[in-house]
Amino acid sequence: MLKLTAEKRLSERKTPLAFCAVLDRSGSMQGAPLDYAKKACETVVRNLNKDDSFSLVVFDDEAQVVFPLQSITRKDELLGRIKAIQSGGSTNLTGGWMLGRDELKKAVKDVPRRVLLLTDGQLNVGIIEPSQVERVVTGGLETDRVRTTCLGFGDNYVEDLLRQLAKCSGGEFYDADSPEKLPTIFKSELQGLQQISAQNVRVRLKPLDFCDALGQLSDYPVTFLPDKRIELAIGDLISEEDRVLVLLARALPLPLVNGEPVASLEGEKFLELEILWDEIGDKEIKSCRHEQVVRISGTQNPDEIKLNEETVAWIAVQCAGKTLDEATKDVDADRLDDAKGKLRQTLEFLRRYKLDDKAADGIRLLQDFLTRLESGELTLRERKTSSYSSSYYRKGSSMRAWSSPNAKPSFSKVQSVEEQMHTESDESGSGAGTKPPENNPKPPPSKKSK
Repeated sequence: MLKLTAEKRLSERKTPLAFCAVLDRSGSMQGAPLDYAKKACETVVRNLNKDDSFSLVVFDDEAQVVFPLQSITRKDELLGRIKAIQSGGSTNLTGGWMLGRDELKKAVKDVPRRVLLLTDGQLNVGIIEPSQVERVVTGGLETDRVRTTCLGFGDNYVEDLLRQLAKCSGGEFYDADSPEKLPTIFKSELQGLQQISAQNVRVRLKPLDFCDALGQLSDYPVTFLPDKRIELAIGDLISEEDRVLVLLARALPLPLVNGEPVASLEGEKFLELEILWDEIGDKEIKSCRHEQVVRISGTQNPDEIKLNEETVAWIAVQCAGKTLDEATKDVDADRLDDAKGKLRQTLEFLRRYKLDDKAADGIRLLQDFLTRLESGELTLRERKTSSYSSSYYRKGSSMRAWSSPNAKPSFSKVQSVEEQMHTESDESGSGAGTKPPENNPKPPPSKKSK
């Protein structure tokens, strides 16, 4: 287990942001989806600061810039343009995203750049091969530092595509199972970007002589470097966030002579670890590096084995997320018995340990999916919820907004989207709608790794 912790920044200074809302107005978005997506864009506009910049792109068969990237001096005029958007034809998602990227390229160099993609993900015009779309979005991150947050709502969006686009670009993926959640999700996105503590966090791993295999239970993009190291792209961390990665590593097996290993690996070098990030200070952005050697601590005596309960609990969380991914793919391929077998096997493994609430989250996640699978009640909506839950569990973030209607995982330190909606409704005194977010979110942070 590798745990990264971001310190709280003490400065009250707000970081300027560059947003581009890329809005799908194709025919499949007609009606309530488009209406609520437009209201979500309105929420973003109302809560931008004077130093922020914003652009609006719409797409159907073709993409169009409705509002070029700039600071907003007359919000009422822009809100009027948003209200006037009408539904159109087919879905040229890639063309819309590329126009949004081009708008964000105009932003000041060090300003965080974010595409907010509102779409059902139906690819039918332009570049429609998912792997090609992923390469385009990944290139936007690598070349222009543009991250993409994807929102899916209702029962018809393509969750696998939106989840993958968010993953490959270091953005977020939200399952907005009701359109009313969209404004609150955008509020969370705005506040999170105001609190960024460390940008472009990367973890590099080099297996050494006694490391026989290496992988991850987490779900981060992997790059194989020329020097045989593996790089995991973690993305950005916000103030006081914990981010946990669970790695899978296997030690080289040694032959036995008379029941004893021919040598001891105690203290041998196992992995070289390097963490790189850009620390955001009050006056500058500083490049930082942490290096560490992981060594073997071994024993042949089972009585000497001591479990680190926090580590085992996180293994349970991310093992559950990975198993759910694999079982979902089996269900999609009509391999129901294989899916049930994987779920039962992982549940049996996890229940061997006396674990804390985090592990119980993982057990509940798998048991709920298995119960619905056995009863034949696994709906299209529940598939989307399970895909979102798997993504959330494998990211291991304590500060990411939880937008699913299911119980929030215990490792989350923030209110779920539904909790925020209820809180804002109570504060408004009317019980209807949401209260506009305050323009004074928590101050941003600096970065620490453990």
